[in-house]
Amino acid sequence: MNKAAFGIMALLALAAFCLVPAGLDAGGEINHDGTNVYKVSTTEDFSVMYTYDEGDQGEISFSAKVVDKSGNTQASAVSPSTGSLDSGFSKTVTVSVPSKTGEYRLIVEYMLDDEKVSESEYVFKAVNPITLTVNLTAEDASLNLEEFGVYFYVDGQKMDDSYSTITLSANGSGSVSYDWIADPESGAHTFSVKAVGGSSMIKGLDEVHTFYTEDNNYTVVIVLAFIILIALIIWAVVVYRKPVKNYGKPKARR
Repeated sequence: MNKAAFGIMALLALAAFCLVPAGLDAGGEINHDGTNVYKVSTTEDFSVMYTYDEGDQGEISFSAKVVDKSGNTQASAVSPSTGSLDSGFSKTVTVSVPSKTGEYRLIVEYMLDDEKVSESEYVFKAVNPITLTVNLTAEDASLNLEEFGVYFYVDGQKMDDSYSTITLSANGSGSVSYDWIADPESGAHTFSVKAVGGSSMIKGLDEVHTFYTEDNNYTVVIVLAFIILIALIIWAVVVYRKPVKNYGKPKARR
């Protein structure tokens, strides 16, 4: 075999390897489109899948649940919570995001003939949306402006899901709001509103506003408040029980 033939065969082998479909690794997996931060009391769709390993056989089934950081299972949080699967094919399950903010895990166990063979998990956060509002005013109310589209920008980044149309009132005033669903770092952040086509005649557009977010974990504050309360109670008891010294009426001078 000459070098040219050997090279062609090597290229064909490499091409065949590259054409092997992705996602055929054995085991279970969870997939979701988008971020892992969701608004409380909403629903999100996930896909679960199990792929046979070499030598695997038997009926594939799954069991899914949502747990909080303490490991407590959230009631009726996954639908369907159990079911059957075909190797390499996904099934959609709907997760009900808890009403309480915090970090949660979607845990899926995979069984072959009712014997657990794999487990996968997906970490997500439930948050309260941060409502951002901008007041708008037309410099010339006689412009009779009709609806126009705008986007919100947070920390300089365009929020693709923030598009909305605005109708200004007869006097040229109006407002626009956006529920920002995110888990930002505590501290200062900025936001602004920009018109799709641009409109220099509307006051409020392109103006940068600053807002602040705080850590929602109040454990330290609660502990400190409790310690201060105990200290105040102890101080009050000591003051109440402290005997009052009576030195009597001073003697009159002779």
